[in-house]
Amino acid sequence: MGVWTWPLIFVGLLICVVSLIWTMRVAKNQEVQEGTHDESYSETVENNPNILNPIFWMYGIAGLFMGIVMIYYILFYR
Repeated sequence: MGVWTWPLIFVGLLICVVSLIWTMRVAKNQEVQEGTHDESYSETVENNPNILNPIFWMYGIAGLFMGIVMIYYILFYR
């Protein structure tokens, strides 16, 4: 096993868990919804429509993960 195996497994599981929870919450809200029209979004989302884009969220999570790994290597493997 390489150095990256466990961190990649952790990140993959984290993404799967967050996706599952988010999907279940959306499905639950859809069951409760009375009409056929979508509910309006909050003002924050209306002003910034990219806030719900999962691609941008994954870029952010991957960037954070890489930053943590780089800081770890800088501090402990100098």
